[in-house]
Parts: sequence; C-alpha cells; structure tokens
Amino acid sequence: MSVDTAFTAAAPLMGRLSLIHDADTAPGWWRSAVIYQVYPRSFRDFSGDGIGDLAGITAELPQLAELDVDAVWLSPFYKSPQRDAGYDVSDYCDVDPIFGTLGDFDVMVAEANRLGLRVIVDLVPNHCSDQHVAFQAALAAPAGSPERDMYIFRDGTGPEGHEPPNNWLSHFGGPAWTRVTGPDGQPDQWYLHLFDSSQPDFNWDNPAVHAEFERVLRFWLDRGVSGFRVDVAHALV
Repeated sequence: MSVDTAFTAAAPLMGRLSLIHDADTAPGWWRSAVIYQVYPRSFRDFSGDGIGDLAGITAELPQLAELDVDAVWLSPFYKSPQRDAGYDVSDYCDVDPIFGTLGDFDVMVAEANRLGLRVIVDLVPNHCSDQHVAFQAALAAPAGSPERDMYIFRDGTGPEGHEPPNNWLSHFGGPAWTRVTGPDGQPDQWYLHLFDSSQPDFNWDNPAVHAEFERVLRFWLDRGVSGFRVDVAHALV
C-alpha cells in the first residue's frame, strides 16, 4: 500500500482525526466508528509503579470490546522527556520506557485484533522534542545546513539579530521563537516553536521531513496500526 494514496482527512470524531487506513479495510470505516480514547499514563497501571502502561491497556481490551467500540485510540506513548504529556516526542519509533516496550505494543495490537478492535495512535508531526536526534543535529550544524532545514530557523532582527524574526506568539504564552547558540559558541539563529520552547516546529516545506514521517507511518503500519490521529493537523497545510 502506498502511504500517499492512503491518507484521508477525517471528519471530527472525538477531536479532529486524520487517518491512514489499511487497504484491506473498508475506506471510511472511521466515519461511523465508535472510537475509545485511552490516555496511557492514567488508564491502568499493570506493573504497579504508579504509572499506566501498555500491559494495562492490553488487560482491559476485553472490557472495551464488551462496550462494542470499534477502535482504541492511544494518546502519545512514544519516547519523550514528558514536558508536554508526551506531545514532545524524542523518538517516533520507540515506546517510552515508562509505558513498556515495543514488544508490549505488539502484544497489545495482537490482542486488539483477536477481539476485533482496531488500534489508532496519535501522530505529532508539527513539532518534536528538543531532545530529538534531528534537532540536536540541527543545533550542532551551521545556519543554512540541511540539518537546520529540517526545522524553521531564521535570523533575528534588530542590532546583531537580538530580536525575534517576527512578533508571533506561542500558544503557551510568550514569543514563538527561541535563540540558539551556534557551534562557535556565539548567539545564532532563532527557531520557531508554536508551543513550548522545548518543542521545535518541523519545516514541512522540506521534502526530507515528508520522507521522515513516511518512514514513521510505515513503521507503525507494519506493526498493525489501523490509523493515526494527526495532532495539530491544521498547522501542516
């Protein structure tokens, strides 16, 4: 299945959904589906450490199936510093250890399939964590480099670029721009973050960003995911 041909913008269903659907399922199944959202951190703690986990979700899937839901939608469970409830992703292709492992995820999907449930996961493509390997590479690279072009870096205004590129504000308050220190230790460019300063925005005008997220989508589709809820989808168009 081509990821490009499988992308569908969904109508509002418990929030704005954008889904990738499997070629073997009826296109548009989500339009009439009952979708149960799960926030992994607080759903069920199976390990006893005080934090909900994937094993806890797996244990509760039979009960969700009894409710006649069609799909389970998981809020972020990816590796993350957890500055913004997991919406600051540092690795899109791994599970944060507080929730378990990729093996735990595979067991959960297999159990969901056995019960006739589909699994939808949150995708966060507008921004990532400042701990993501790509952003760390951008910080170490000079202005104008391919590494920086993965994000939205701009020169500042005013004397010696001390002011932000424009007057945009973060949704969390304050400027939507943060200045970085260059590889030479001197004040350098500014990067855009529409949310927290620890969440740099990706540059979706860069084909390399498209390719990276196609890789991420394929990774989870190959693990049995039926769709994605795209966070901040409106910012991508």
